[in-house]
Amino acid sequence: MASIVRMPTFDRETERGTLLEWAVDEGGSVAEGDRLAAVASERRVAAVEAGEDGVLRRTYLAVDDAAPPGTPIGIVAPADCDITALEAEAAADIGFESRIERGLTDGGERAGMPGRAVTAVTSSGRRGRIEAGPFEWSFDEPESNGGTETGPTPVDVFLGGLASCLSLSTRYQANKRDASVDAIRVDANARPEHGPVERIAATIRLATDEDDETVARIVDLAERGCHVSQLLRADLPLDLSWERR
Repeated sequence: MASIVRMPTFDRETERGTLLEWAVDEGGSVAEGDRLAAVASERRVAAVEAGEDGVLRRTYLAVDDAAPPGTPIGIVAPADCDITALEAEAAADIGFESRIERGLTDGGERAGMPGRAVTAVTSSGRRGRIEAGPFEWSFDEPESNGGTETGPTPVDVFLGGLASCLSLSTRYQANKRDASVDAIRVDANARPEHGPVERIAATIRLATDEDDETVARIVDLAERGCHVSQLLRADLPLDLSWERR
């Protein structure tokens, strides 16, 4: 069996638990009942134990990170088990139901995932890179627009965020309803192909034998719960400032 390991519920008053330590490294073998981690509320310390034999395949919290009870903190599964669906469920739970508060590194910087903060850097030309925590990828423009076509355009990057958000939200809604859904693919496009965007469309493709009513309900709730698609509906102001480097 495979399962998501979650932050325990300490008591009714506790809103968040903090990870004190991992007793097992990611990739380490565990037996049912083994201590995986130590977590703490303001009132007490608790042990998180493995519910079955397996391997600690994923960890989602670092030491000093805090999260609400029920938040995924790891995945335990056999070494040869496909955990794609569990990873999607965990990502959806973290993204749509809770907010992990990252602990500080020794240098006083936030560790781990970027926490909704990115930096775009361009040195010259139309090509640049995006930095988000420990992750980095490039962006560019077509040659016809002065670029070198070595990366997605800024609009493509946005569409990628929309498509990935919709896919995770769809997986979350399907799992929540015990619907049998295998692969999920989301195609997003913006029109016209150049210049200001006037229209955005997305198609969610699901490999499933569920009836049309169930699928339509899953997709509708997924779109409502996708924070990126919510940006398209909200009249959200941009707080823009500048400073000299």
